[in-house]
Amino acid sequence: MEILGEAAGDTAGTVQSAVEGAGSAGGAIANVLLLMVGLLIGLVGLAAIQEKWLERGLRESGTRLAYMTAAGIGLHNFSEGLAIGQSFATGKTALAIGLVIGFALHNATEGFGIVGASTRTGERLSWASILLLGAIGGGLTFVGTLLGSLWTSEFVSIFVLAMAGGAILYVVKELLFAVRKETAQKLIMAALAIGFGLGWGTEVVADAAQGGEAKEEHALREPDGDVLPATAAKTGAVAPISAEENARQRQAANQLLHEEALSPKVLPDGTKEYDLTASVFPWKLYPGATIDAWGYNHTVPGPLIRVRVGDKVAIVLKNDLPQPTTLHLHGLAVPNAMDGVPQMATGSGTVGTQPEIPPGGSYTYRFTVTDQMIGTHLYHTHVNDDFQMDMGLHGVIVIDPRQSSTTPPYDVDAVYEISSFKVGGSEEENVFALNGKAFPEAPTLTVHRGDRVLLRLVNASAEEFHVMHLHGYTFDIVAKDGNSLSQPERANTISLGPAQTADIAFTADNPGQWMFHCHILDHTVNPSEAGDGSAHRMASMGGLVTFINVE
Repeated sequence: MEILGEAAGDTAGTVQSAVEGAGSAGGAIANVLLLMVGLLIGLVGLAAIQEKWLERGLRESGTRLAYMTAAGIGLHNFSEGLAIGQSFATGKTALAIGLVIGFALHNATEGFGIVGASTRTGERLSWASILLLGAIGGGLTFVGTLLGSLWTSEFVSIFVLAMAGGAILYVVKELLFAVRKETAQKLIMAALAIGFGLGWGTEVVADAAQGGEAKEEHALREPDGDVLPATAAKTGAVAPISAEENARQRQAANQLLHEEALSPKVLPDGTKEYDLTASVFPWKLYPGATIDAWGYNHTVPGPLIRVRVGDKVAIVLKNDLPQPTTLHLHGLAVPNAMDGVPQMATGSGTVGTQPEIPPGGSYTYRFTVTDQMIGTHLYHTHVNDDFQMDMGLHGVIVIDPRQSSTTPPYDVDAVYEISSFKVGGSEEENVFALNGKAFPEAPTLTVHRGDRVLLRLVNASAEEFHVMHLHGYTFDIVAKDGNSLSQPERANTISLGPAQTADIAFTADNPGQWMFHCHILDHTVNPSEAGDGSAHRMASMGGLVTFINVE
């Protein structure tokens, strides 16, 4: 059952990925067919061999069952050999050695099962027969190891596991049929219990050899050494969102890209009041990965807030989270009481600018916009910061000068907010997104040839630096952390630490589809069994990748 469960589980995973758009439908169909064909060959193939042997006169039930058992176990051991070979092929020599030791102990107990059928009938096997049975039962381990060391293939693995599972099922059927004829049922049941214990124990040794680093596809080892169960190692544990919700989220990412700001409520004294509600909601990062995000107004990042110098502003934050929170306006010299730093006890007293906003509570941040605040900035939580920011509690605030030019200096003014998430139980940031979406969901920007383009870049990651690179262009870095540069810097990459912002500008004079991505390249893949890619596994593009289309 374990063998068939492994094959069926891998097949189900490819089917689920295809349904969610993250995998190939053709590959999923192929895996289903290989699963069924392998199972059929394992079951029917041994039955056909048995009939052929019977026709040739091999009717001694003990000898026949010994060869059937050896054949079934041999196919099973072939899959074990594939595991050893593929471990070696991926550079995990220590793991391969551990698997050899574990499977050798396991296979020793299987040998008793092979010869047990003949000893039950009192038949004495010749040394030639014993060697042949050993070659059938154990020799395929070496064949599997050799083949597995040459290449890795999910298709081959599913087919072989299904075939081995079918063969073992047939052997179990034959063994049960033989046991029914015996009179010493209590002794047989006791022997079965002992055999199960020995088989399980040696299987544990094999599993231990595959632990941690070994069973990467079955468990997740956190950076602090914690080993999480298989369910925690999978992204997308939250139920997929509806098509309508998916469309709404994609629209929110594009609205931020095109700087469609949150509309305020204007109070009688002219104050612009913005309502933010922090809550938990499902958020799709990329196909097959939906998380329970913590964000503002049911979007990650939160809505764009855009004000100008001289505005009186009130931001009302309502906390619908299961934890306290606050709001910090990063880089804005607001009154100290509005800085969003939670009160904390120290040896010399209490520090901080406000009490934490408890679940169900609210707090209003009031300030008047000054010249110091002009530019592109970040707003974010300041409680349990590392966790809450990586759950999505951040957004962009843009401050315009008091008087705007009648002729805007740029034809296109766009925002890309860079964020990070910790999914699958990871304690390190392992999913990276633009405007809340990882490639292939990240929004693309289309401009016209000749347009002057301004990109506002905001790094909302709690931990990671990012190095953003635009293909096909050299751009001007015209502002950093909201401050205009008197002398723009020419570059084609821009480095952003956590909470840093930069404005870059270029003239769209080179038509085509131009990739815009982080050049820390493990930020351009999404979590998968392929990891960051290897000589035997291809990692698809994901994370901080998008395109700027110049038409």
